[in-house]
Amino acid sequence: MDVTIIPLNEIYCDTVAALEVTCFGADAWPREAFTALLETYKENPDFRGQVWVAIGEHGQVVLGYVVLEVNSLGEAELSNLAVAPAFRRQGVGRLLTSFVVSICREIGVSLLWLRVRASNTRAVKFYETCGFAVRGEFRDYYKNPEEDALIMALELPEEADGEGGEG
Repeated sequence: MDVTIIPLNEIYCDTVAALEVTCFGADAWPREAFTALLETYKENPDFRGQVWVAIGEHGQVVLGYVVLEVNSLGEAELSNLAVAPAFRRQGVGRLLTSFVVSICREIGVSLLWLRVRASNTRAVKFYETCGFAVRGEFRDYYKNPEEDALIMALELPEEADGEGGEG
């Protein structure tokens, strides 16, 4: 599958917001959240994060997206990751996650973390295969239905010269 990852722009905001509702229902971020992130990241002189979109079919189809937020402590949060149902289990989620991990390595992030519904065993297993491990939980984090969030983290030690690479 031909996939290109680009920073979110206004052209894709409606599609990303619709995909958000499809994937997360009552927990979905509104479109305004994505446009606010665009403005925040554009206006900040230091890199504080980005929303990236995986597109296919020559920019005509949004396959998924990922949101990364970086703090000043050398840590980052994978705030949101979604893949369109028709493109799941085709490597899009892994590609987006690998992309974010590579960005984190480039900017010197030492810890990448995320939250996931405790009952979302498919997502937990996916993140575990990407190297994340459960580190704790937030009680009653999610609403509709009320549920705990697992906190998962991936340590990103500095790579020695000549190690790492594409793969």
